[in-house]
Amino acid sequence: MTTPIVTSSTDSQMQQIQDKAKRSCMVSFRRLHSHLKLLSNNNLKGTQTEYGFKRAFATLFGQDLETFTGTMFLNMDQLEKQLDNEEFQEIGSMAYFKALETQFQMFIKLRIYLDDEYVVMTHNYFLQYTQLEILEFCDTLMQHMESIKKSIDERALHKRV
Repeated sequence: MTTPIVTSSTDSQMQQIQDKAKRSCMVSFRRLHSHLKLLSNNNLKGTQTEYGFKRAFATLFGQDLETFTGTMFLNMDQLEKQLDNEEFQEIGSMAYFKALETQFQMFIKLRIYLDDEYVVMTHNYFLQYTQLEILEFCDTLMQHMESIKKSIDERALHKRV
């Protein structure tokens, strides 16, 4: 008995759906990566703005900028490898996503600290360095993270089907 042509068409449709889900995932990833590059503004190296931003960052997030961005970009590289892999691995992708999410918890919880008058200078340095207000940066970060999580979930769903 021969296999019906419909199976081949179904396999092709399934592959197209999976390819589309992967592309969507990578678009979300690139948006997040681009957004996070604002934390490593090379145009301001050696300036008072860079120095002030580094102090402000350490004050807000309890970690120096170099350590934070080094870890962040390492986690981003690992996540990208997982998301760009032809053979999608949900567990690996979620592990690296969770590592980033954990690292960004200070950004997510930041709203608590922004009402203090002490942070006026911090706001100014953050804005000068990233060209975004702190809350705008954090809100955009959360939107990109949610988009990646949704894309991972979608890829996982399509893989199970």
